[in-house]
Amino acid sequence: MMIHRPQTAGEAVQLRYGMADTAVYLAGGTDNLRLGGAAEGKELIDINALGFDTIEETDGKIYIGARVTLQQLIESDLIPAFIKEAAKFCASFAKRNSATVGGNLALRRDDSYLAAAFCAADAKLLALSAKGEKEEAVYDYLKGQCKCLLRFVVIDKDRSGWVKRFGNTSASHATLIAAESNGIYAMTVKGSGLVCGNTPDLYETMEFCDDLAGSAEYKRYLAKTVFSLRR
Repeated sequence: MMIHRPQTAGEAVQLRYGMADTAVYLAGGTDNLRLGGAAEGKELIDINALGFDTIEETDGKIYIGARVTLQQLIESDLIPAFIKEAAKFCASFAKRNSATVGGNLALRRDDSYLAAAFCAADAKLLALSAKGEKEEAVYDYLKGQCKCLLRFVVIDKDRSGWVKRFGNTSASHATLIAAESNGIYAMTVKGSGLVCGNTPDLYETMEFCDDLAGSAEYKRYLAKTVFSLRR
């Protein structure tokens, strides 16, 4: 692998847009730098000197830096309780101290700790692309592909909701994570991806598969009942 260390956010974005699709931004590195991890054979753009590691309130909005760690989310007095709960789905304290908000979203995993909660919270992303600043719903970002540099996740200060996880163990990949906030429902299912909308019947649009996280029948059952259980 090769690591680049840009001095500004603009330089980081220029590097990323000039590289192959296998290049990635490097923050916490919990996925890319583990033994045999995703970084092998890739070019990494180290953004750890660029900031974006604060949690601040402005005009009723909470601005969460992309380099904020999961543990920082849990410890902050500004973060809504159900977002903190989602961060706690990462069972390893050591990993929570290095894994970042931006990294967890940018991986676009179907067992993301934060994706369902942020989508239900109607969170927005502030990012930097080759064309300049952009704002995008977290859900739209996760359903697409882009090379932009995530800067902040923005949520309403007083947002309330709930989030629930199912998995074989606390440390294994989640089978299903579901969240609801202010009438917005979101759910990730291992092997099936992410859905979000204004109805709890989201599972009807999903295809389920058998894998180590559970059978298709089991996943469908969870997806069908999880929102009714929380009513």
